[in-house]
Amino acid sequence: MKTTWLVLLATLLPLAVAARGSEASEPAGKAPPQKPPQAIAPTFRDVSYGPHAKELLNFWQHDAAMPAGVLLKIHGGGWMGGKKDETLRPYEIAQGYHVASISYPLVNEGARQPAMLQAALRAVQYLRYKAQEWGIDPERIVVTGGSAGGCSSLLVALHDDVADSDSTDPVQRCSSRVAAAAVAGAQTTLDPFVIKERIGEKTFGNPMPYKPFSAETAEELMEHWEQYQELVRECSPVTHLSADDPPLYLMYNVDRLVPAPSSSNGIHSPVFGEIMQEACRKVGVECHLEYWEKDRPKPAVTRAEFLQRFLVAPVGG
Repeated sequence: MKTTWLVLLATLLPLAVAARGSEASEPAGKAPPQKPPQAIAPTFRDVSYGPHAKELLNFWQHDAAMPAGVLLKIHGGGWMGGKKDETLRPYEIAQGYHVASISYPLVNEGARQPAMLQAALRAVQYLRYKAQEWGIDPERIVVTGGSAGGCSSLLVALHDDVADSDSTDPVQRCSSRVAAAAVAGAQTTLDPFVIKERIGEKTFGNPMPYKPFSAETAEELMEHWEQYQELVRECSPVTHLSADDPPLYLMYNVDRLVPAPSSSNGIHSPVFGEIMQEACRKVGVECHLEYWEKDRPKPAVTRAEFLQRFLVAPVGG
């Protein structure tokens, strides 16, 4: 028995000494290394930017000595659902600019257009209103989003300025214009006749082209077009395009199939991008189009380069 204990002691003693040596090598009071966080909370959360209960904004502030640009993210979901970002990954806030993400009124909660359009415009005005307090360069606001968020972003970028210099609301006195828009899978028109002709009727399996305008079907929208056309065109980005509008970057992540074989392909068809690019060429507005298929023409710049140009480098520089 004594021999057994001696053998056990001889085995454990070197391990104990090694452990104590390891502890001694760590500086006193120093905590063990921590992994970097994978989810970054906003600097300011759920800031009300408008009168509606869903008009809330999260803002991630970039630590910079000088005012920085801000990327305003508008979520997708067909204007039916979806939600704003509540956290970001570390790389998203390490690009040299601020990031904001908004929620807005939704169709599934009783809203109808133009509530979503007005909310997006108001969000830009609010960021400009907070420019001095939050360290924002008001000349470097860029809007971005996917699908319906991309459509809203394009509407903001191409819409005439809604600033009202006589308003008693200081936010309303601010400009709604932006430096650029970079979007993914965005609808550039919601005109049902154009969609039917150029993309295909299966697109209407998605309710976005009619439900936000209070129509129950695409057929109803087209049969009573005189009732709906003014609002539909107001909410179609290409309607607002003019020669003084900012540069656009359009990206699509489905194949170009015409007619569209499904609603999911149709509602995100790159033909929407072609419609916008064709219109931009006519009036001289810079417009980059990125296709999903590798054999299609490539844009002159990448999305990252486009964002850096308008958010980090001085506009026009």
